[in-house]
Amino acid sequence: MPPRGLGDKLLCAALPFVESLRGYSMQALRADVLAALTVAVVALPQSMAYAVIAGVHPKYGLYAAIVPVIVAALWGASRYLVAGPTNAIAMLLFATMGETVVNGVPLSALSEETRMAYVFGVAILAGLLQVVMGLARLGELVHFISHSVMVGFTAGAAVLIAVGQLKNLLGVSIGNAPTFVELGLSTLRHLPRTNPWALGTGLFAMAVALGIARVHRRLPAAFLAVAASGVAAWALDLGAHGVKVVGAIPAGLPPFSLPPAPDAQVMRDLFMPALAIALLGVVEALSIAKTLAGARGEQVDGSREFVAQGLANIAAGFFSGIPGSGSFTRSAVNFVAGARTRFAGALSGVITLLAVLLLAPLAAYIPIAALAGILMIIAWGMVDKHGIALALKATRADRTVLLATFAATLLLDLEKAVFVGVLLSLVLFLRKVSHPLVTRMDTCDSPELQGLPAGPCCPNLAVYSIEGTLFFGAVDELEQRLYEYEDFGHRAVILHLRQVHWVDATGVHAFQQFLRKCQRRGVALVLSGVKPAVRAVFERSGLVPQLGADNMAETLTDALALCYRRYLKGAVCDACKQSNEGRCRREHHAGDSGNADAARGTGDGAEGAAVPAVMSDTDAMAGAYTKAVRPDGDTRTDEEARIRGDARTGRGART
Repeated sequence: MPPRGLGDKLLCAALPFVESLRGYSMQALRADVLAALTVAVVALPQSMAYAVIAGVHPKYGLYAAIVPVIVAALWGASRYLVAGPTNAIAMLLFATMGETVVNGVPLSALSEETRMAYVFGVAILAGLLQVVMGLARLGELVHFISHSVMVGFTAGAAVLIAVGQLKNLLGVSIGNAPTFVELGLSTLRHLPRTNPWALGTGLFAMAVALGIARVHRRLPAAFLAVAASGVAAWALDLGAHGVKVVGAIPAGLPPFSLPPAPDAQVMRDLFMPALAIALLGVVEALSIAKTLAGARGEQVDGSREFVAQGLANIAAGFFSGIPGSGSFTRSAVNFVAGARTRFAGALSGVITLLAVLLLAPLAAYIPIAALAGILMIIAWGMVDKHGIALALKATRADRTVLLATFAATLLLDLEKAVFVGVLLSLVLFLRKVSHPLVTRMDTCDSPELQGLPAGPCCPNLAVYSIEGTLFFGAVDELEQRLYEYEDFGHRAVILHLRQVHWVDATGVHAFQQFLRKCQRRGVALVLSGVKPAVRAVFERSGLVPQLGADNMAETLTDALALCYRRYLKGAVCDACKQSNEGRCRREHHAGDSGNADAARGTGDGAEGAAVPAVMSDTDAMAGAYTKAVRPDGDTRTDEEARIRGDARTGRGART
């Protein structure tokens, strides 16, 4: 039921879940509870594993799967999105602790209590940045992040996770390595010290998880594999053989936590890592939310989701959790399990809390090597093989962006890799929009003019179609293309602007320059198909008075008729006919076309009656021409089927 009065609208804007409560039925509650149970079973081992990636105790991953998940679900814009710890954010947090120095000491070298205070501070700061971005209505900006960037970054993060977890899988102790290369070399040097019990435990967990997934896709493979490993660790007393275990997790509510005392230097040290986490988090969450919503034909308010993710990270900072984002795996499970409303995600956080209260002592037996094995499977699932193949085959720009982002993820600080990806996306976007398409449409064989009553092929007329956004970065290209075609030897020029959606002051200046050159050469300039927003800019900037309001036509048909009625007649036509044995080139061409059509059996006669039927909307014709020049076939697949397939096969293990 939509909100009614102003007060009701304000209430629903501040508390979005209030609207979802209206008409909430017992049937929906049962469906949400079942979906939440399924999600919680997946979230328990994942949350601990992602905390291990981040280099913190697994309990902080569990805490991040409770209050932050509830907050994100209640304030979010998606019915299906489930937030909490994710692999990419955890990897970024791990890199942050190794690279951020406070008072000359890396965060990773501080005691756990001191280090976690800074982690909570990063979570709160990232959340605040996300809330500000949401309130500023920046939700749609994530569309400017190239898909190739996300594929490259995720693949690079997968490699980092796999190499970083080898030490836990092998049961060896390796100090912090500052770079990916050093970490790999250090791991190779420690291979002779491998603990066979730890390696066997990790391989056992991997075998159980993969075997269960192969037998039945709907079973919680990771949860059962971790549980089986815990039973084996207890039965075989693996701790006595040097196999590290998670250790005790306090059986209670997530403790209240505080960031370090506000300090200008600390804020400067934490700002860039927090910004990287905020950007990566909202891109992850919104892309997942839009994918799930699209499968059901729904819309997602990106800015509201920004705010929800920000509130969730703030809650993580105050309730002992690590920062997170939307998880594709848990969200896809929630979707497939039949969630009806946002309350399914919130209930999954409640069920996770109950599991922590009841089962926390059992976590003491979970081997770290088992979690490392599960993370190896997750890392493999993070690699989007189809996305990589598509980027490599599509365009040179996509290949370059993919490989550059992948290399930056492995070789640079991870937060810098995020910014490199964003920068590459912006460069790619600007490169595309700074090349407007200028097409000459006035030749005798122009298919885009064949259906118009005025007809093509007048040598004294030039018609150009301009397509694109005419801002300062695109104007040089526009002028180059226009002057490449136009030598001002015509008596009239039509610029068809139906596909121009926006123009700035630099674009207006380019039109004014072109108009002045036309006027100096005695050439009439007519604009057609100008959109209202673009026309308003032309009027405010004074271009319309300079051009003359009567030289702006609604359609291309009107523009052609205007030129023939006002500018292409009398002495102009007489001079043209004299150079063509007294015949009009337009009429001559129309007659030839009619004879050709009659010969094919499609014309009505030989005397000009073969002109094709007039299109009532010439802009539909222009659209058809654009489609012919730039084919854009519908390559969308059944999103819901893909999501269901990912949830069942484990490909959704990316987050």
